[in-house]
Amino acid sequence: MSEGHNLPNLAIGYSVPRLLTLVGAGLVLTLLCAALAFSWQYVKDITTFQIALCYFGIVFFGLVTCKMLWTLISSSEPVVFITRIGIRDTRIADDTISWRSVRDISIFRYRSQKVVVLQLDPLLAERFDGGFLKRVLVLLNKPIGADGVLVNAGGLTMDGERLFDTCKQYWAAGRLAYSGRAAAEPEPVS
Repeated sequence: MSEGHNLPNLAIGYSVPRLLTLVGAGLVLTLLCAALAFSWQYVKDITTFQIALCYFGIVFFGLVTCKMLWTLISSSEPVVFITRIGIRDTRIADDTISWRSVRDISIFRYRSQKVVVLQLDPLLAERFDGGFLKRVLVLLNKPIGADGVLVNAGGLTMDGERLFDTCKQYWAAGRLAYSGRAAAEPEPVS
């Protein structure tokens, strides 16, 4: 029995402490923008452009904080499932991505954030294109080196580096099991 046969099925959910940290940071940034925009400190040297940026910051950080708060409230279920067969991230799609269709796995680092990038077969990659917003994000991510399906570890119980190592291990075991099954099957007679 190979090492791949002993790999358990993993279910990864959101980390409450990490989400609380993100909600707290969002609240602080929203309040900071509000303090500048509404002149709570009576700052005289602030320009109209800076006030407009602060209004934008209130809306942006307020929406992000609300999204994180909603995620915190509804975070009782796992969102990433890793098995010997494949990986499923319910934040991306409800379909499982088979390890056979993953061509390569890499890690994308941006400052302190690490994101796992799955390079898929072109036919399967079309299924994960999604709507207009996802296509725009994919086009924006390509030039900076994040071309593929992104599995973000932000807010999860597993950090990006460990998620990458786990995906690599399951990917190798899944591909080994598939190649072993393919070799064991008899060739069709013509």
